[in-house]
Amino acid sequence: MTNARALRLRVALLVGSVGAALLGSSEAMAQRGGAPSQGPTQSAPTRNLQVGPQRGGSPDDEASGPSASSPSAQPTGEPTAQAPADPLAMPEDVRDRIGTDHDERPPSPQGSLHQSFFPVYEERRGDYRLRLLPPFFFEHTRGVDSNGASTDKTDTERLSALLFYQRRSPNKDADVLFPLAWRVRDRQNHVLVLGPLVHREAPNEHDNWLAPLYFQGSREHGGYFHAPPLLTTSHWDDKGAFTIVGLYYRDRTASDVDWGIVPFVFRGDNGNEDGARKKYTLIPPLLFYNRWRENDESRITVVGPVISESNPKRSVFDVAPLFFSITGRPDTGGVKEAHYTLFPLFHYGNKPDQSLFVLPGYLRRVTKTTDTLLTPFFSHATTRSGATSLTVAGPILPIYYRATDTDIDYKATGIFPFYYGSSSPTGTALATPLFARFESYNVSHTYWAFPTIVYAHDIKGWEVDVHPIMYVGRREQSTHTVLAPIFWDFASPTGRTTIGFPVYWRFSETIDDSVTQVAGNTLYRQKRVSGGLDWEFHFLPLFSYGQNPAGYFWNVLFGLAGYTRNGETATARALWVPFTVAGGTTRTASVTP
Repeated sequence: MTNARALRLRVALLVGSVGAALLGSSEAMAQRGGAPSQGPTQSAPTRNLQVGPQRGGSPDDEASGPSASSPSAQPTGEPTAQAPADPLAMPEDVRDRIGTDHDERPPSPQGSLHQSFFPVYEERRGDYRLRLLPPFFFEHTRGVDSNGASTDKTDTERLSALLFYQRRSPNKDADVLFPLAWRVRDRQNHVLVLGPLVHREAPNEHDNWLAPLYFQGSREHGGYFHAPPLLTTSHWDDKGAFTIVGLYYRDRTASDVDWGIVPFVFRGDNGNEDGARKKYTLIPPLLFYNRWRENDESRITVVGPVISESNPKRSVFDVAPLFFSITGRPDTGGVKEAHYTLFPLFHYGNKPDQSLFVLPGYLRRVTKTTDTLLTPFFSHATTRSGATSLTVAGPILPIYYRATDTDIDYKATGIFPFYYGSSSPTGTALATPLFARFESYNVSHTYWAFPTIVYAHDIKGWEVDVHPIMYVGRREQSTHTVLAPIFWDFASPTGRTTIGFPVYWRFSETIDDSVTQVAGNTLYRQKRVSGGLDWEFHFLPLFSYGQNPAGYFWNVLFGLAGYTRNGETATARALWVPFTVAGGTTRTASVTP
């Protein structure tokens, strides 16, 4: 809606002109009727001045400047450059190409001020004229000659009765009866507004509006049409078009066309004539869909549960979810193949290098390098052209098991649940209901004996387990001993934890030689500090004793009676109240919280 935006801009300009005439007449008078400018303006004529020394003149004449030269002193044989009448004027084609912020307003008028007061107030200065009969008549004119007559550059604006605005100029005209009627001309662009009716004419384009019922317009390469009451909208140009009429829509981009009647039918065609044409049709009520592509010669059609698809290599026909089929087309670039599925009863498929046959309880798959047979009673599979093989027999669960891999000299045999054995260059395995042995050469050994005895050792340690009672072992520098549920001992280079449940608990850390130990109703704690060891012993709840590098303490019944020495300070306790007995300036009782 570029033209609508331009129309709104022109209307705003007209309203601004009316407001300027109404509210700014005094400012206009001051600007246009004030004292003349003291110097030339942008539009003032420029005198032709001779530059450089002239023939026949003296040095004094040259120094005195052009004002000292007489007309007879000018040379007649040399060309002179004539300055343009308006040096700042810009041709329209140049302005349209590069843009400009010049508002085309003329400069301040030059000359003496002439005023008259009857029958209307009038003032003139140069090409400017102002006429006033407030509040009924306002007229402002630029571009008149010295006698006040109009010229081909005259620009006149009038406001009559505060409601009718009129402008006449070489490029812009306006007749506005606010707010009912507007007639505006901007060069070759003509706009007529009569209430909700709008008509615009310009070279190769026009607009006709009856807001909000009807909007129509055309451009040199397109146009638009909008009718909200008819639920209709449309716009078009050389590149494409878009139309909505109720439930119908049509979208065109170059030769690509999509249309539909929502939600009944949808259709599209890209119109490509270079071998890449595509078409589609979708009819949701009929559960119908069709798509065709020219570049890969493929087509797919869906009608309810029936699906048909074809391309130069294969064709597909399905009746979902029961029947599925694929057929190869070797005559047009595909391979000779066929696949059929009747779910869940049957599947058969074959290609030149493989085949697959499936029934309930039976599967057979054969390729150039593999052969697989699976049943509930017997299964056999080979891979890598027979280098590996697997044989399993037994109803449902395997009773006989045999696996080989000739490439790595691996063999395994099992008769379950009585025997399993395997061997390879890296190790062996033997398992029976009473004894099992697993060995990884030069790495580890593991032995199991009925019912739950396990012995294992490897390059990092050993372990003996009697599940779920006893666990003893070593892993590098760490050891563990567990006799569940009464004894746990875990030791490592950083510490040790020992528990004799429920009467003995000991936790130690080697970093600071700290120890916390509980044995019955005794508690022992120690920690290495600066200068030595800080330790304490409690025979709960009767007696406590401890030492540190600065002193010692003892307590009876948590302080009923006690004594503490810390360096030169000594404190005694009686009935849990501490008294400073040494090391202070006074010996008064003090209660410590």
